Amino acid sequence: MEKINLEELYNKGIKMHHITNTAYPLRPTSFMRYKIKDELEISNLLKEDLANIDEMALYVHVPFCQSRCKFCEYAVVSGDDYNKKEEYVRALLKEIDMYKDVIGDKKILGFDLGGGTPTQLETDQIRRITEKLHENFNFVPGVEMSIETTPVIAARDYDKIKALYDMGYRRISMGIQTVNPILLKAFGREGNHSIYENAFKNIRKAGFKKINVDLMYGFLHQDLDDFKNTLEYAVKLNPEYITLYRNRYKGTKIASEAEGVSLDKVNKQYAEAHRFLNEQGFVAFFGKNTFSRLKDDYGTSDYLTKRVIEGLPYVGMGLGAQSFGYQYLAYNEGASTKTLKRYFEKIKKGQFPIQDIYPLPISEAIAKMVSVAFYFAFVDLDCFKKRFGVDFKEYFKDEIKFLLDRDLIEIKENKMIVTKKGMENVGGVIPMFYSKESKDELMKMDKMF
Repeated sequence: MEKINLEELYNKGIKMHHITNTAYPLRPTSFMRYKIKDELEISNLLKEDLANIDEMALYVHVPFCQSRCKFCEYAVVSGDDYNKKEEYVRALLKEIDMYKDVIGDKKILGFDLGGGTPTQLETDQIRRITEKLHENFNFVPGVEMSIETTPVIAARDYDKIKALYDMGYRRISMGIQTVNPILLKAFGREGNHSIYENAFKNIRKAGFKKINVDLMYGFLHQDLDDFKNTLEYAVKLNPEYITLYRNRYKGTKIASEAEGVSLDKVNKQYAEAHRFLNEQGFVAFFGKNTFSRLKDDYGTSDYLTKRVIEGLPYVGMGLGAQSFGYQYLAYNEGASTKTLKRYFEKIKKGQFPIQDIYPLPISEAIAKMVSVAFYFAFVDLDCFKKRFGVDFKEYFKDEIKFLLDRDLIEIKENKMIVTKKGMENVGGVIPMFYSKESKDELMKMDKMF
């Protein structure tokens, strides 16, 4: 088998930096050669793969938002589907029941209720989902449930936020994204200082001691001073965590703007954020997205932390949700269409509402886990070996030498840690850990999207 020139691969990844990120595979069609369609075959794959798992995480997706932000890439519904919340909840509860026998008493080590906006649902609807999950699955003591909301809902509906805390949610996340009113209007978001401050007041009053604020960077019309203003304002709100999301463009309404955003621009924005947030007591490795002011706390939910570091398998339920077992990757109906019709149809038939499912060779499962690990800017080599039964340094021997020789990574305390230089060129570093097929695919690409 002909080897890929790593220098050329690295340079290609830099050129395509908007897509060579933690999202893997490169395209929705990249894994089609592995796809299975037969319902019995799908059911058997789920049962066989999950039978080998003792510990896992759960994610439940709620696809409703007041409006779809122009930078959003996720499964969010609109139009008539927006008014089908109760029908969606009933279908989701049936899907949860479908997984009861497959998952059994496996230990649940993490759970996120995400979206979309979960708090677009009525309080009783959220309670029914939460109670059904606890009835069906074995949540280990101490698992911290995490949920998402918006500043507008948190500011205007204290009773709902208090009810979330009473249900057992202890970490709450909300997106501010930017405090620039021009950008907010352009992206279709509602927000101002009064809303943000009232949201924090209500969340604190409800009892939450772990609040995360999401901020975004890498927009075409967002300069460094503008981003600094957002960072400074977020710190003044005094959350426990601040998470930075670089706009990924793929699948968004502003994808055409990607070519105008240089690698130098996003690197300068992140570097300034890292400097400022660390100075303010929010700590993270250079390159890590989530900054925490709590000691020995990564800042991410249990679900995400264990998924990123340990490669913990997870099952996603709800429209467009992703699942990743030991050696399968699946996306629920709605991942591509962002509509509820097919999801409802399969639930009514008693079928797992899966749009695409791929039994993966180990090379693809490895590439998936390692790509996601760049969210934390390191790969734990012990966790990697436990997950796949192979030695990371041997498996990627040539790639590691290439990266070490260029000061893009370092091996320390049995971790592969991405250096500052490596994170500034991470689009070239991540493809080193792709499968041979995905490396070939990247080399043949000639445009971003």
